[in-house]
Amino acid sequence: MPGGVCLICGKISKKLLSVVKSQLRVLTTPGWLLGVKASLFRCALISSLFKGDTDMSEARKWRAKKRFLFSVFPLCVFVVFMCVVSWGYRVLQQRVIDNSAVIILNRVSEVAEEFRSALNHLNNKYSDVSCTPDTVRQLKNDLWKYEFIREIGISHHGLMTCTSSGAVLPPVQVPVPQVVTQIGTGLMFNNASLLGKGIATDVITRGDIVLFVSPMMMETMDRNVREHGLMLSLVQEETGKVIRQSGTLPVGRLYDRLGLKRHVYGIERCGPKGSMCVRISAVLNDVTDLPAWGLVALVSTGLGVGLAASYLLFFYRRRRVSMDVRLKRAIRNENFSLVYQPIVRTITGEIVGFEALIRWRDSLLGDVSPDIFIPLAEQTGQAQAITRIVTKMALREISETLKKHNLFVSINVIPDDIRDVTFIDYLSELVNVVGLSPHQVVLEITERANASTEDVDVGMRVLRNRGFNIAIDDFGTGYSNISWLTSNNYDKIKIDKFITDAIGTDSINNKTLMNLIVLLREIEKDIVFEGVEHLYQVHFISREIPKAFSQGWYFYRPLDKTMAASVVASH
Repeated sequence: MPGGVCLICGKISKKLLSVVKSQLRVLTTPGWLLGVKASLFRCALISSLFKGDTDMSEARKWRAKKRFLFSVFPLCVFVVFMCVVSWGYRVLQQRVIDNSAVIILNRVSEVAEEFRSALNHLNNKYSDVSCTPDTVRQLKNDLWKYEFIREIGISHHGLMTCTSSGAVLPPVQVPVPQVVTQIGTGLMFNNASLLGKGIATDVITRGDIVLFVSPMMMETMDRNVREHGLMLSLVQEETGKVIRQSGTLPVGRLYDRLGLKRHVYGIERCGPKGSMCVRISAVLNDVTDLPAWGLVALVSTGLGVGLAASYLLFFYRRRRVSMDVRLKRAIRNENFSLVYQPIVRTITGEIVGFEALIRWRDSLLGDVSPDIFIPLAEQTGQAQAITRIVTKMALREISETLKKHNLFVSINVIPDDIRDVTFIDYLSELVNVVGLSPHQVVLEITERANASTEDVDVGMRVLRNRGFNIAIDDFGTGYSNISWLTSNNYDKIKIDKFITDAIGTDSINNKTLMNLIVLLREIEKDIVFEGVEHLYQVHFISREIPKAFSQGWYFYRPLDKTMAASVVASH
């Protein structure tokens, strides 16, 4: 977990609810890391309920899930929220500190470069010169060239005899530098003896030249460092010893009071080998260092996010449970409707039959797609009940149309229906009651991964022996495979819209389609292309498989029973 917040947040996690009531007094309570572990363990334990890993009753499971959603889950979300906010806050600070540090380091580099240039130039110019008025005048002229130098001095044998202000009488002993770099540059800090008049300044020496650093430059540097909450350190490169510091790191933070280690962030830049390094340091703040009102607002936001996530998950799961319950009720009351999509001869457009498609409009959920409630019905063991409802409704609603025009109706079934002897008997009896011939009923079956091909094959033989037609649905999608073709217990093959959409494209599905066409030409079965929506698809199908049938919006959209009868009559 990033930063101090994820350490501090762990200490308070077990007492999070009391934090709000006590206005965050618990933030200083130790031992929170164990709290986070306990919370995460509890999250993992209770979340197993959603996987069905316990033997509790459904009611007890649901109550436990609600307790989890409105107690532990918000806490888990809160902890994650605080960690993410802390991480983002720290990254933002690092970027701000980087920008500030680069500005300061660039300024320091300018100063250092000016002093290096001045020492080189002045040592060459004033080697072994006496302090004459002309020398003083030249020193004054040179002083104007440098922004960060207050005074220039000349020394002989350790005695400063001349400055840009005039001759030094009597000469002043130049103290031994506090630090001497490998290139011979001497550094003295806050020296008040050379200039006199109680003026203390930093001094830089090399050879016969003595440079006095402008106090204004140092004050400006110190102010910039303090304003950004940074600490500027001058470090000896070869030893790593800090020889001068400007600014201080903040103290008295929450993690200081708790005895936790502070995270110090630093940037360092060094000059030529053997010289000095400049280091910018800063303590990265944590969200716990925000003002009390800010911390209260942040914690409140985190709790709000946790509760909002809990409510969203709760309503999502309740909708799932509600849909399951309402689907059972709809099945019990047979609250479904059917629409019928015509199946036509591709070349002529003549209607030869219909596919019955189920629709469910719930008073609370509205129109629910079959792609949603059919898989739900299969998961909850209600799919066979839906098959019987569709079969009964379809044969009762359009049997007269089918008989009058010698058409067929296709009904979607699942492998469990085909294996169910009682369904086969139910279908045979229903067909007899409405006065249809079995060949006018087509059962569309899609292979499922858990379906036993052998058992389904037996059921298909029984149905075909009774006169019913069998269609392999969704062929080409991977659900139905070549092994079904070898059984020969079917009458029709329905090519899925997924393959039909590949007509006229350069996709890999088009190559699959062309290979299928080669195979289908050799099979003496009815071929039905689903999802035909464009004229070029009609032309392609008519050219490649002239005897094929088509189903799709190019010809007809799904129709209610009245419109279906009307369309057939007018056609």
